[in-house]
Amino acid sequence: MSREGYAFVLDRPEVEKLKRMPDFEGREEPAIAEDFLRSRAESWADVLASAGAEPGEIDVSIDPHQKKAHLKKAQRIIITADI
Repeated sequence: MSREGYAFVLDRPEVEKLKRMPDFEGREEPAIAEDFLRSRAESWADVLASAGAEPGEIDVSIDPHQKKAHLKKAQRIIITADI
C-alpha cells in the first residue's frame, strides 16, 4: 500500500499477529492486510512527512500486546501508532 511516496509493507509474520488480535480475528487474507493498511496509510503518511521521514519503504511491525504498530525504515522505528 503506497501513499505520498511511502510504501507500507506488512510481512506475513506481522499479518499473523494482526489476525490474532480481537478486532481482526476471523478475517481472511489478503483482505485483512489490505484493509488494515488502506485505513491507516493516509494518516501515517501525514505523520511521517511531518516527522521529516524520507519517502520510501516503511515496514510495519505489530505489537499485539500494546496494540501498537511500529513504522520502521532501515530497522529504525520512526513512529509508533495505535491500532
